[in-house]
Amino acid sequence: MKFPQALHLIEDFKNSDDYTLIKNIESIKNSYQIFSGNYADFKAALKEHKEKSDDGSMWHDKKIRSEIQDKLVRLMYNFFSSSFTLVYHTRNHKRKLHKPNTVIAIEYQSYLNENFVDNPLHCFVIDFRNFLCHSSLPYIISAKKFGNDGNTTTFRIKKASLQRFKWAPVAKSHIESLSDTFDIEEIVDLYFNKVKNLHEWYRVRQIQFYKDVYERVLLEKKTLLKLATEDRVTQALPFSQSDIEREELILNSLH
Repeated sequence: MKFPQALHLIEDFKNSDDYTLIKNIESIKNSYQIFSGNYADFKAALKEHKEKSDDGSMWHDKKIRSEIQDKLVRLMYNFFSSSFTLVYHTRNHKRKLHKPNTVIAIEYQSYLNENFVDNPLHCFVIDFRNFLCHSSLPYIISAKKFGNDGNTTTFRIKKASLQRFKWAPVAKSHIESLSDTFDIEEIVDLYFNKVKNLHEWYRVRQIQFYKDVYERVLLEKKTLLKLATEDRVTQALPFSQSDIEREELILNSLH
C-alpha cells in the first residue's frame, strides 16, 4: 500500500521550527483556560446561591445553605489557587521564549509594572491565596438585601477573620480599604478582568511580533488541509479547519 504523501508532510510540519515556536507561544493557553474555567465555575455557583436565596430554600433549610456555601468556598479556593499558579506559569513562559533584552520582554515588564507590581488588588489576591493554603478558611456570610429595585444576595467574607496572618504591606492596605464584611464576587470579577486583559495583550503582542511566522504556518496549514483531505488522512492533522479560520481572523485584524 502506498503511504500517503500528506502524512510525510504533516510529520515534517509538526517538527518544523516555525510550528514548534507557535506551539510554545500558545502553551500558556492551557493554564489560562484552567484559571478562566475556575472563574466560570465560581460564577455559576454564585448564580445558584442567588437562586436558592430568591426561592427561599437557602434560608428555610440549613443543610441547603451549608451545601451551597461549602461549594462556594471550594470554588473560591480553586479560583485563587489557579490565579497564583497562572502568575508563575506566565512568568516562566515569558522567560523561556523572550530574553530580557527583547522588545516583548521589555514591554511585558512595563505592562506588569504599570498594572500589577505593587497593585493593592493583585497583592491581596496573591496573599489571599497564601492565606487559604497555609492559614485557614475565612468566616463567610450569605447576605440578602431588600431594596426598591429588587433583592440582592451576596457571598461575603468577614474581614476580622483575616487578621491572624502576616499580610504583605500592600495587600494589608487593600484589606483596610474593605468594609467589615465584603463581597468576594467583586474582588474575583475585578481580578479576573485584570488578568484577562493582560493575557489578551500578551497574546496579541506575540502574534504581532511573530506575524511572519504565523502567516507562514497558516499558509502551510491550508496546504496540508487540502492534501490531507485528498488523501483522506485529515485525522492526522494537528489542527482543524476552525483553527485555520480563527487564526486567519486574528491575523487579518492586525492589518
